[in-house]
Amino acid sequence: MSLNLSPTQAGQSSSYSTSPAYNEAVNDAQLIRTFSIIALVGSILIFIGGAVAIGVGVAVIGLGGNRYYRVLGIAVIVLSVLSFIFAPFRVIASAAMAVGVLWKGVEVLGVLSVEGKGDPDWQQTRQRVIIGILLCSLAIVANLIWMVSMLSALFLRK
Repeated sequence: MSLNLSPTQAGQSSSYSTSPAYNEAVNDAQLIRTFSIIALVGSILIFIGGAVAIGVGVAVIGLGGNRYYRVLGIAVIVLSVLSFIFAPFRVIASAAMAVGVLWKGVEVLGVLSVEGKGDPDWQQTRQRVIIGILLCSLAIVANLIWMVSMLSALFLRK
């Protein structure tokens, strides 16, 4: 009969990171990739009108789970509604969407640079954010092209 007095070995620790900041970054990375695709498509199709940007804002509010995305979606919707009065606001709304998602992507990269490097999903999460940042950058460039062409059309009319 053994009294089992020998010290037990501690269980192996998991390689998964359980930090709340890291978990939020992983969740945000999925949204950033999705919203960056939406921002790019919205930037390309913005010539259709402000209704596209309203749809983008509604999608952000519906899919984004936290306060940041709700505020971003509301800002996009408000700017889109203003586009029915003054057309360049639709480009501003689309650019606001792209800049907002880009901003969040940079924040998530900051969290990933500090936490969760031992997690097996870290590299995939980082790649999602980098893809999102690149797509948002393309969306911003598309919005700049639209804005330049709109301003050129205004000046050429006179």
